[in-house]
Amino acid sequence: MEENKILIISAHPDDAELAMGGTISKFIEKGYKVKNLIVSIPNKPSIRKEEAQLSAKLLKMETEFLFDDYPKGVEHYSSYELITALEPKILEFNPSIIFTHWDEDSHQDHRILSLAVQSCLRLKKCSLYFFEQINQQNVFISGKFSPNTYIDITSYIDVKVESIKVHNSQIGPENSRYLNDVINLNKWRGHQMDTEYAESFKLVFQNNLLI
Repeated sequence: MEENKILIISAHPDDAELAMGGTISKFIEKGYKVKNLIVSIPNKPSIRKEEAQLSAKLLKMETEFLFDDYPKGVEHYSSYELITALEPKILEFNPSIIFTHWDEDSHQDHRILSLAVQSCLRLKKCSLYFFEQINQQNVFISGKFSPNTYIDITSYIDVKVESIKVHNSQIGPENSRYLNDVINLNKWRGHQMDTEYAESFKLVFQNNLLI
């Protein structure tokens, strides 16, 4: 295990940028190797794959797609298929930290993937964080995420916004508040921590001894 390797396991091509684009940029600037493992592309696979690759280049992170039979969502794979595909990728990259979706997210793809990732960690012990997604128009879930870790991204909000804009196919009339919701969420989390912009996470497991 290398202490400066971070693996993001995301359901869709734009999830990592939305949830932690600023954190990604900050980690990379500090010398970390960051890889985004994208599990599914539910629509427009050729366009969305190109967008993901361009965004990764902007953020200077690695990106990889877990499967090659798109279009498919995470829900179209069995738990067995997900776990058996993820486990060798996790072991090969050998991260010290994994970031993935909250297991109570309103999106079924996010929940399914989160549980699969947790199952994989029986073979690979490393720190695990859930990242926060915007839950647009979902009044049942929005606001229920309870973070215990914050990262100041004030100096990285611009590159985060640019990385999200690269996913142009996802910013249309049906997602008219897509970008503003993310910025407002980061402003709110920043306000909670007496800074301008922040991204929030839930530490699930820390892979070290307390004392």
